[in-house]
Amino acid sequence: MKKFITSAVGAFFLAASPTFAQTWPSQTVTIIVPYSPGGIADIAARTVAEAMSAEWGQEVIVDNRTGGAGFVAATAVAMAEPDGYTLFVADMGVNVINPYLFDDIPYNPAEDFRAITMISDTPLVLAANKDAPFNTTEEYVAYALANPGEVSFGSAGIGSLNHVVPEWINYEMGIDAVHIPYRGGAPAATAVASGEVQIGVLALSSVGQFVDSGDIKILGVARTERAASHPDIPTLIEGGVPNVAAGQWAGLFAPSGVSDEIADKIQADVVAFLNSDSANETFSARGAIVSPMESADFDALLVTLRDQFKVIIEAAGITPE
Repeated sequence: MKKFITSAVGAFFLAASPTFAQTWPSQTVTIIVPYSPGGIADIAARTVAEAMSAEWGQEVIVDNRTGGAGFVAATAVAMAEPDGYTLFVADMGVNVINPYLFDDIPYNPAEDFRAITMISDTPLVLAANKDAPFNTTEEYVAYALANPGEVSFGSAGIGSLNHVVPEWINYEMGIDAVHIPYRGGAPAATAVASGEVQIGVLALSSVGQFVDSGDIKILGVARTERAASHPDIPTLIEGGVPNVAAGQWAGLFAPSGVSDEIADKIQADVVAFLNSDSANETFSARGAIVSPMESADFDALLVTLRDQFKVIIEAAGITPE
């Protein structure tokens, strides 16, 4: 998407100097979030906003702009002046999945946003009903291969990360499983716990109560390494499913034209907070892992994820209808 900025304004930002960065911010900073209050992205944004308000000496507010699978918020950020006063906290759906799920979207995540840092990552786990005839990832794969079309998996909705990751498992292992979409992660977790569906790839934080009650068993975690909070849970990769590693992360972005000086300052200040004990305690209490990253590393991860998810979405024939 092209930003229609006057040449004078464009020249100003291209000429942004370290002196200008030192005076930034001199007014309120707004973090736009594409979802309603209370979700993973919103919690990440509000936690960072509170810390940066104190760090920067300026109010940092969160603006929840819901609607259109994140289109409303993403478009607002893409069209905002790249002065550092409009930031974006978004997730895999907005930054990775949407371009391959929808035929036409009003923004280009690879071009319209500058990656600042990942903030937090909530691990996804392969969860099964307590009565499912398998107890490990290996046993699940063997059962599903031996019983094509008989295993059902619940998700938070068509095109959600909870939908695409199980399809990724299907793709890697040649499994034929039936997708049952629900209206959110909580109903999907409840469906697994009740036995309405046999499995689901769900946020670790959303299945805890059902694991405690004995209604759900966890087979594996969709990470490249085990979660430090649950070191006893093997990864899906350890369980013989190659490549499948994706969490419900929240990341910080700015409009793509922001100067290096301002972007670097935001990244340094936010990462310094994320490396603090306070940040770790705050996110851990919500079942998330603090995941600060260098901007270049975050951007490289996004490129890899887009390549992977493009293949999976096309192979599974996932559409928003």
